[in-house]
Amino acid sequence: MKVRTRPEHPATGAALAVVGGFLDAYTYVAHDGVFANAQTGNVVFVAIDVAHGQWAQAAHYLPIIGAFILGLIAAEWLAAHRGLPGLSDPTRIVLGLEIAVLLAVAALPTTLASAWTTMAVAFVAALQVTTFRLVRETTYSTTMTTGNLRNLVTATYEWLGGYNPAQKVVAARLSLIVLAFASGAAVGALVSAPDALGTRATVLAALVLVGVLVAIETHSRRTVTTQVLRSGETVRV
Repeated sequence: MKVRTRPEHPATGAALAVVGGFLDAYTYVAHDGVFANAQTGNVVFVAIDVAHGQWAQAAHYLPIIGAFILGLIAAEWLAAHRGLPGLSDPTRIVLGLEIAVLLAVAALPTTLASAWTTMAVAFVAALQVTTFRLVRETTYSTTMTTGNLRNLVTATYEWLGGYNPAQKVVAARLSLIVLAFASGAAVGALVSAPDALGTRATVLAALVLVGVLVAIETHSRRTVTTQVLRSGETVRV
């Protein structure tokens, strides 16, 4: 079961990818060179430290991995309980929670240990990657780019090789997502520097998510209005 049952418009998918790249650069630049979106590196670091008997260093990454897992569980819970009052469209809850957490992170004192921030970012990254999976009918990821690059190369090869001309559209969509992720990372690196916004930079990511929430809400209302008009009923929004 999915939290988000509707595919995203390419512009919305790109905006989410911008946030994904931004947050990865943010935690790397402003918080001890840690990537909080994808946990592959953290799992490898744990394994390396354990292999060398550096138990304390290995334990440093466990809370971040745990926060990511908790985010995945939260998203799955929302999807499984969408029949409950107020949970018919958990997408709004996910985005609202993301925005709230990122604003809270920006408000944390700079003296607070970076682990708390990276845990918070890992949590919202897990929520986002679990919730938003489709742009049109194309599978994509908003918080990591390895899969997007693989699918982009495959689609481009099939298109240019003449095996499947329809893959041109998929290649265009994934190119947009990959470029958006990279652009978000570039901006995140610049504004997260100590001589810029530093640890407060998550405010900008929250603002982008506010725009995504508004776009999704507007699209949902238009869809409902169109459906009601087609059924001949009186519209009241």
